[in-house]
Amino acid sequence: MNSLIFVTDWERASLWRRVPCAFVRVSILLALLAVLITILGPPITIFITARWEAKKIPGVMVAPQPLSDYSVPDAPGRVMSYFGYEFQVPWSGGFKEKAIGKSGLVQLKFESGQDLLFIAPENQEGLLTQMVQDESMHMKNMQDVFGDLTNRSAYDQYAALLNTTPSTIRAFGPRAKATRGTALLTIKALAFGPGMETGVFSFELPDKRGFQIGDPRKSSRADLEVFGMGGHHVEFICTNPKDGAKFSQPELNLILITLHPSTP
Repeated sequence: MNSLIFVTDWERASLWRRVPCAFVRVSILLALLAVLITILGPPITIFITARWEAKKIPGVMVAPQPLSDYSVPDAPGRVMSYFGYEFQVPWSGGFKEKAIGKSGLVQLKFESGQDLLFIAPENQEGLLTQMVQDESMHMKNMQDVFGDLTNRSAYDQYAALLNTTPSTIRAFGPRAKATRGTALLTIKALAFGPGMETGVFSFELPDKRGFQIGDPRKSSRADLEVFGMGGHHVEFICTNPKDGAKFSQPELNLILITLHPSTP
């Protein structure tokens, strides 16, 4: 490197020597800079992107922890039935029911202040698979980035998204893994509710498993992503629009534990 900067006496002896030698030096330095940008540019970009996502949406730094509280309320719940599923809610007061869209979505607004959106998607493919296959999203080229994840179950795809954090992305490791990690982190930031920053929990029950996004002690919203029941995936979005109306973990557990397909 010193030889690219040091000017020799031989060059100083003539302008016709200094000019071409200086040109050669600049060309070599530019070539070296281009090589460094090619090698280090993508990892540095990945590193900066991951940290920027974490600063903008701190929830992406949260990974699932096992749910430790599976308790349920002492009082019996009210049975609800929609789209071929039954579950119980702990609120006995009146409620309003509103279907959303053609099918698969219903909103329940309880007089006690809790809102419950129940979603039973017709498309049971994983989120990443849906994104790649949906032509309107123009993300077919992401198939190479996601790799074999699009061939795995919907549960595995959600697990991959939720377990991706800035600390799991090795910017200077294998390029394909780092690029996938950055893409998953961006989707995680966009796809999940604002309660993610307060906690993400994984749960395992005899007939189902999934994730709870949001700690009801700290957040006015909790999302329940439930997988199982013959390979099906359903979702609950629980919100508290009224001041003083709160969900508790036992109340969420009652919904989870009692959820099952309706008897034909």
